[in-house]
Amino acid sequence: MADHKDEVLKSLALSISTIYTLLVEVCAALPVPIGLPVDQHIPAEHAVPAIQRVAEVAEDQPMGDLQTMQLYTGCVHLLAAIDLYALCAARYVDTRAEGVAANLLHAEAPLASLSLWLVINEAD
Repeated sequence: MADHKDEVLKSLALSISTIYTLLVEVCAALPVPIGLPVDQHIPAEHAVPAIQRVAEVAEDQPMGDLQTMQLYTGCVHLLAAIDLYALCAARYVDTRAEGVAANLLHAEAPLASLSLWLVINEAD
């Protein structure tokens, strides 16, 4: 069981990192850019408050309601994934790991759509 658990947790950690990287890129491309902590390894205690802050100020961005909700939704689901991951690392359960993965999918979709919208609507 330890091998399965370790493989799943490693895969989930990589996925969290990937979605966080997407959020960093989205935030840098926003009409009013937001800088997030970037480094080879960002501890959750630094990333979580930054993601929470992005969610809090999402509605202050000069963009449409749909784009605002995409940013907010991506942040909320990424935060939920990080929280579930911490629980899963402390006490592994397959369904909890699946919850992490589901939240990551729900974070990625709106952030990817917003990223595309930002590229298309980039100011000249």
